[in-house]
Amino acid sequence: MKTNDAKKYMSIPMTKELYDRAYCKKLAEEIVKEEKITGMTLSQLSCEIFAHAYIFQNFRLVPKFLREQKIFRSIYNSASNGVDLEDDGDKWYRRIAYRVCWILPA
Repeated sequence: MKTNDAKKYMSIPMTKELYDRAYCKKLAEEIVKEEKITGMTLSQLSCEIFAHAYIFQNFRLVPKFLREQKIFRSIYNSASNGVDLEDDGDKWYRRIAYRVCWILPA
């Protein structure tokens, strides 16, 4: 017998507080504690939340000719409209990108 296996999703609006790693950790702890999203570690959640804010805050530093490219605009638009989370998280290559953003100077 199959139980309710519906995947959970949530969206976090983009705010300046998300550009704070400590705040992202606290938010990730709340998400895990309240089981709003499952299948992700605290670290994975923290990194994903912070990475969206990092891109949003630092996109202006990307050279103009790159900012105008479709792929860069797509990344910026995806990051700037908030953080969309889902059970089990994103693909492995996105998780690597989130981790890179986490270790970059902010």
